[in-house]
Amino acid sequence: MIDALHISQSGLKANQEWIDQISNNVSNMQTAGYKKSNVQFENLVAPVTASTSSQHANAEQAGLGTRIKDPTIDFTQGPIKNTFRQLDLAISGKGLLEVITDQGDFAYTKLGRLMVNEDGYLATSSGFLLSDQIQVPVDSESIHIAENGKVMVKFADDVSEIEIGEINLAMVTNPESLTSLGDGLYGTNETSGEAILEKPGENGSGTLMQGYLEMANVELVEEMTNLVLAQRAYQLNARLIQTTDQILETVNNLRR
Repeated sequence: MIDALHISQSGLKANQEWIDQISNNVSNMQTAGYKKSNVQFENLVAPVTASTSSQHANAEQAGLGTRIKDPTIDFTQGPIKNTFRQLDLAISGKGLLEVITDQGDFAYTKLGRLMVNEDGYLATSSGFLLSDQIQVPVDSESIHIAENGKVMVKFADDVSEIEIGEINLAMVTNPESLTSLGDGLYGTNETSGEAILEKPGENGSGTLMQGYLEMANVELVEEMTNLVLAQRAYQLNARLIQTTDQILETVNNLRR
C-alpha cells in the first residue's frame, strides 16, 4: 500500500510537469521563432536489482512510479510570415543562426529578427552579435540579404550593391537535445553534438528569406489533446491516492 502512494505521488508530479509544459507551449503560440517542447516519461518499469531489493529501496530505483526526462525540443519548421521588414530573416531549412552571448559563448537561434547595434554590427533584437560579425556602413541606404547568405548594401550615390559579409548557418547533429537558454537561444551539449557552420543552401542547412520570420511551431489542437490526456492521468493518480487511503483505513480498523 505504501508503494501505491509512491507510485501515485510520482504520477501526480510528472503529470503536473507535463501540464506546465503544455501551458508554456500554448502561451508562446504567437512568439516568433519559438520551438515547442515535448516530454518523455521514464522508469515506468525497471528491473529490481540486488541494490534495490531492500524494503527501504528508493521508489524510483525500484521502478515504482514514473518521472519526466529533460524535455526535448521539436525543431520542425513553423509557418513563415511575411513581415516586410528589411532586417527580419527566416531560415527555410534546418539551419540555425549562430550568435555570441554576453559571456562570449556561442548560442543558436531560429529567431531572425535582426538589428544594427550601436557599433554597426548585425545582431539579434536582444543584442546578441552574429558570430559572422558583419559591420554595416553608417552611410548605407539599404541592406540586401541573399538566399545564400551574402549581405550587400547600397549607397545613395551608387547603382550597384557592395558585398560586406556572409551569414552562415549552424547545423547540429541532434538539435532536439539542445539546451534551452531562454530568449529563443539554445546551447550545445554532449548529446546534441557540436555545431558545424555551413553556407546557406548547402548540406541541408536551408536558405535565408529576407523580410520574413518563422513563427512558433505550436499546434493548438495537438496541445489541447495533450492537455486532456494529462488532466485525466492526473485525476487517475489522485484517485489512486484516495483509494489507497481507504484501503489503509479499512486495514487499520480491522486491527482494532
